[in-house]
Amino acid sequence: METNHRYLVQYMLRNGSVTLTKALSYCKNLPEPVEDFRGLKIMILEINRKIQKNSFKIVLTTCEVTSQEQVVWLNLKNDDISKFQIAYNPLELEYFHAILQEILNSEDHRLLYVTVLNITSTLTAQFSRDSGQKVLTKWFKGGYYIQSGDFVYLGSRLILEFTSYLKAHMPNQICPLCSELAFTGQHCNACGKLLHSHCISNYLKTQKHCPSCNSLWTGSEHNRTSNQNGIDTIEAYVDET
Repeated sequence: METNHRYLVQYMLRNGSVTLTKALSYCKNLPEPVEDFRGLKIMILEINRKIQKNSFKIVLTTCEVTSQEQVVWLNLKNDDISKFQIAYNPLELEYFHAILQEILNSEDHRLLYVTVLNITSTLTAQFSRDSGQKVLTKWFKGGYYIQSGDFVYLGSRLILEFTSYLKAHMPNQICPLCSELAFTGQHCNACGKLLHSHCISNYLKTQKHCPSCNSLWTGSEHNRTSNQNGIDTIEAYVDET
């Protein structure tokens, strides 16, 4: 089993973020094949017990934008963009931060892909659109940003790794039901508060009023929605036995 752990850690380090389907497919070909979802969850829990002392964690989450279940490798050592200094040069880091700020400042927390590419012309040094496309592809693959249709959104990995930063700068984006970040979901039509779709859905099974303003609940969808909030760790999915 130790060999399995090593292979999965290397796989996640190489990819950063993968769909649950891909992770399960990979695990079926390990030296000691893991055949099902529960086996994968247990293996991740065992790995997390070993790597948490180094501020790493593997989480199971659902992407807010695509609703796909994902397995994500997290580096929780620093809640700062400087953690990327080894992998990316200063201009790429400036581009990463510029995209992040533009998305956070946008009304719908998303940008047109062409707008993201145009940001390359605003950087402190020359950075071509082609260079922008190449590094964006890496960030899409790694789960930091997501391209869906014509738009670019914050990815699950970015939201999870930069939770403290995002909560400090976007306190109004915290779902009042779970106290975690929400960038898509449902708005209360009375007070405008954004909540995760699955949070408000469960809440409305027993309640009729907005948990934020206490008005009779009427809501509207905000961008794409998902059935999970994207921040649950793998421990929540493993039965205590």
